[in-house]
Amino acid sequence: MLKLSWDDIEALSAELADAVVNARGPVDPQATLLGVSRGGLIPATLVAHRLGVRKVEALGLMSYEDGPDGTQGALVEYGEAPRVASIIIDDIIDTGRTLEALRARYPDAIIAALVDKTDGRSGAIAARRTPAGLWVAFPWEAD
Repeated sequence: MLKLSWDDIEALSAELADAVVNARGPVDPQATLLGVSRGGLIPATLVAHRLGVRKVEALGLMSYEDGPDGTQGALVEYGEAPRVASIIIDDIIDTGRTLEALRARYPDAIIAALVDKTDGRSGAIAARRTPAGLWVAFPWEAD
């Protein structure tokens, strides 16, 4: 298991913001940054601050249940989805199911995550890559 601290989240979020700029160039401050609820909301806010983006929205989307067994369930969307997103931030790309749903809805958006467990196959910008079988524990998750 990889247990991330709040300091790790701050550092990974800064790396992620820098990686977005390095990959795509300067970010328009009028861009809409979308955080995927729940885990993507904190890094989305940190990335938005670093990029100077003020418009931050949330999308409720999940594809697995809580817990270290990573049980896959139905892809569930909740709440009203924003119409536009320039940059999408999530905490983790695991199987890629959520990522594909995001790409279908927002085909022109930059998609980035703190952690990518697909060995880079996702094509998303990531601050850290880890093996697919490694459970990642975030500091906001209940022990």
